[in-house]
Amino acid sequence: MTVPPSYSADVAPPSYDEVAQKLDDMVGSDPTPDKVFEAAGQLSEEEINVLVDGVDSHWPLETEAQKEEFTIGAGQTLSSDEGKVRLQSTAMTVTQATKEIDDVFFNLETKLAQIDAIHKSNFQPEISNLKETYQKILADSRDLAARMSVQVETFDDMIVPLCAESSISVDVRTQQLNIFLQNSASSGENATAIQGRFTDLSTSFERFVGTFSDWAKDKEGEITEQIKVVSQELDDLNKTLSALNASLAVFENIAEYSLPVTGGLSVLMPQFAPFFLIGGLISVGLSVATIAGLSIAKSITEGKIITKTREKENLEAQLEQIRQTRAELEDLGNASLVRFADAIAILTGSWGSTAEDAQRIRVWLGEGAVEAKQPEYMRLNLRYNVKKYDAISEYLEYYARGITA
Repeated sequence: MTVPPSYSADVAPPSYDEVAQKLDDMVGSDPTPDKVFEAAGQLSEEEINVLVDGVDSHWPLETEAQKEEFTIGAGQTLSSDEGKVRLQSTAMTVTQATKEIDDVFFNLETKLAQIDAIHKSNFQPEISNLKETYQKILADSRDLAARMSVQVETFDDMIVPLCAESSISVDVRTQQLNIFLQNSASSGENATAIQGRFTDLSTSFERFVGTFSDWAKDKEGEITEQIKVVSQELDDLNKTLSALNASLAVFENIAEYSLPVTGGLSVLMPQFAPFFLIGGLISVGLSVATIAGLSIAKSITEGKIITKTREKENLEAQLEQIRQTRAELEDLGNASLVRFADAIAILTGSWGSTAEDAQRIRVWLGEGAVEAKQPEYMRLNLRYNVKKYDAISEYLEYYARGITA
């Protein structure tokens, strides 16, 4: 595909017609949806904005004939092998999202258990319940998708042609359609029930996120203040240690007399120096109180610094863990669960659309089954091989099987 040159930044923005022509040139004489997407992806942001701004004045469908051709073309594209591949890809994306949700729930479960252990809270049991509810809804939605995949495919491939077959009596056709609707009715009920369960899950999750976020914000403020206090205590301890080291420095001239036997260990290992310095003072009968006091005080101070440093690091880790957990909970609600909601909506929408088309056919049969008055979907199915339910069954099958690649 040859890409025409982009427009220069120092000239006026291109017109809608110029950008549309550029897009047509890139697509070529044998357009397909994939080629259009590929070409559009190579337009600049400025050019995309030109197309968006020109929508109202360049609406493509003007006549009834164009609308009819559009309906047929869209239906055939959906029913094509290319369309089925797109639906399969969509199902794989949704399935991957459901697995990511499961992973997020597991990570949150672990983090909240740790938070509960530290802060004596009780968040982990509730997130575990929410996770189990999600997993049950997911499992049931896949089972339903498996059944619906067969049902909607049957509607396209068997029920519609049968109902249009004039050699079969209207009563028999109506009877077969009613049997199909009766056998499939539970799918609609189950889809609605799953939709309701997911709505309840979303509501419970939002409530949980709100409760945790309120607690987390308070706890973050509390821990931040604790970190400030510990930081000040560390600063004071380091000042004390510096003063002790300065006092011990006066004994360095004494340490010089020990060089023949210590080999400069007082310099290389200052923490060890007081040991042999005290030994030397004892041997000459001098007081060891000062250096002993300084040495012990230094050791105690260093121990406190280590403890306080660990305390600060622990508080910082707690703070970061709470912040991360709060962010993950909010992200799960704002993004991941929304994608799962789309999957549930496809289940209810698929059956709802099938049932509506089936009811239109039943009304048509009841009014005498006049061929010239066939319902629109029946006409598209029989005359133009539009089989949207056969295509949708591909999506449902992939979703039901949990296929991600």
